Amino acid sequence: MTAEREMIRWGKLLFERRLISGWGGNLSCRVGNKEFLITGQHAPLGFLTRKDVVRIDRNGKPTNDRQRASSETPLHLAVYDGTEAQAIVHVHPPRVLAFSLTHESFSPASFEEKYTIGEVPIIAQDTPTVTKPEQVVKDLKVHPVVIIKGHGTVAIGKDFQEAFLLTDLLEEAVRCRFYTERAAGESKTQISRPQDRKGVAAVEGERYVLFSREHMAALVETANRDSQFRNHGNKTGLSTSLTLYLEETETSWTVKFAAGEIVELDQKMNGEFMISGKQEWWEAVFNNRIDPFLATQQGKLKLKRGELARLSQWYKPFQRAFLIWQTIPIQ
Repeated sequence: MTAEREMIRWGKLLFERRLISGWGGNLSCRVGNKEFLITGQHAPLGFLTRKDVVRIDRNGKPTNDRQRASSETPLHLAVYDGTEAQAIVHVHPPRVLAFSLTHESFSPASFEEKYTIGEVPIIAQDTPTVTKPEQVVKDLKVHPVVIIKGHGTVAIGKDFQEAFLLTDLLEEAVRCRFYTERAAGESKTQISRPQDRKGVAAVEGERYVLFSREHMAALVETANRDSQFRNHGNKTGLSTSLTLYLEETETSWTVKFAAGEIVELDQKMNGEFMISGKQEWWEAVFNNRIDPFLATQQGKLKLKRGELARLSQWYKPFQRAFLIWQTIPIQ
């Protein structure tokens, strides 16, 4: 199927799912290294034809002078320049729009949502089109979908299907959140962060070089000192070993757990589980810009050894450990 036909197909599905109405929203995708396809100005996504699909260069200029690309073209080009997106879906899901007006971020309720879309940032917006895309691009580097307050969503993916599914899942997740807020009597309140964050305070003082011996020693000390981590570890029978690997410097550290505590730290690569990643993504994890499980699900961090299903049985202690580790300043 050609890229033009794919765009027409997914525009219709977005309309049928009521993720867009009227003439709102825009779609785009990469075609080769230097060109893109994007919907034209005032093109109705639910009723696209080939004439509504505009081929543009890297500067946003249409190859056909008689066509006009979407007014959001600068946003799309900025996202392509700053991420590895192959397709972008920018639409106006009604429940997400309503939610964004009274909240500052969205925290999913279910595990599927948590490790598919993660916590979704809501970005301030005060113009009809996105004239300052920098924050959108920054957040899309670590989140597959973002919300623009009072404006809509931007989802990226390896193809239109992935970006569509992320958009659809977010709208459904927000619908569920409205139900839970109503049941709990929460009106116009921001959703709090996960309960496991309680009691985790930022550590002041020295900043550590990422994955240095001093950094890793601080991770071990803070985890073992935390009663919630030890309690979660003991209840789930946390006894395993985890190797963390930094690709650029080929640095590895293996942390060994027994009965819910860290009992050994060394620079071997023999952990039962091994998670590998580039410095950019490890820094995002330790700076609390992305959840480590979500980063692994998205492929930003790679589970090189071990099965995610088995690792998930220790979700609570590992989640608590990373929440603690994110309080330790890194350079």
